[in-house]
Amino acid sequence: MTKQTISELLEESGSDTISYRGRVVRALVRIPVKDGSLVKVKRESVNSPRLQALKISVNKGALDINGHREPVISLWSHTSPDEVEFTVRGREVSVLEVWNAWSMGGVDTSWIGNSGIVTKTSAKGQQLQCSDGIGQATFSDLVANIEVID
Repeated sequence: MTKQTISELLEESGSDTISYRGRVVRALVRIPVKDGSLVKVKRESVNSPRLQALKISVNKGALDINGHREPVISLWSHTSPDEVEFTVRGREVSVLEVWNAWSMGGVDTSWIGNSGIVTKTSAKGQQLQCSDGIGQATFSDLVANIEVID
């Protein structure tokens, strides 16, 4: 029997969340927000030879960061600061969506192979433990904390 990857198991389940080796693994983390929410992201570690990123968007709005308003931001391990703050904007906004990505030969890649996120609740929000899609699922390729302040 061929072992299935996390992305294959997610697709088979029809969900963005599965149980994998005793852990809850998500393809996408959804966090409640509202207009004016301040979001703080702190990258704790990167343990991969590949460039890693957190991709962040909102369902009905935009993100204000460094004087720009964007529908999606990419916090790459080699170009963004370890700590980033941005503000959520949108009268109907309700959900922040976060997923991990990595670079393969200069191509921005997500949601393949053993890609997934394990979350842990912390005193200041959630810790995201990300596995890129290459090789075994490790959930240490990128580790970041995300905090929402209303």
